[in-house]
Amino acid sequence: MIKQISYDDIRVGDSAIMNKRISVKDVESFAEILNDRDSFHVDEEVARKSVFGKRVCHGMHIASYISEVIGKGLPGFGTIYLNQTLNFKTPVYLNSNITIEVKVLEKLPRRKLRMLTLIKDEDENLVLDGEAIVKVSK
Repeated sequence: MIKQISYDDIRVGDSAIMNKRISVKDVESFAEILNDRDSFHVDEEVARKSVFGKRVCHGMHIASYISEVIGKGLPGFGTIYLNQTLNFKTPVYLNSNITIEVKVLEKLPRRKLRMLTLIKDEDENLVLDGEAIVKVSK
């Protein structure tokens, strides 16, 4: 069933959360889409020599899960993404568990919402924060 919440039923403070384990396959699939074959995301030797010391997930890969929570959780199907700020705080390593949260900060005119977007790792470290502006479909 497709979930969609009416703009009128959304309240400031409403939130949606999703948990995701980032597998090696997830990272390699994302890298394949980007044609990224020689970076610290996919090459263990290159990663060992990097500031991270081991393979890390692409920042934009991690950020893309925000769209999934917005589209499947709050406000749901048909939501139109208008704007997103991203502040990357710490890396996400392969085989990590992350928690993605979106929270309504403000209801704007024309069925728009300003939302807080957060991603934390399994130790509750802030991985990414930002804000999104979305438009709720009719």
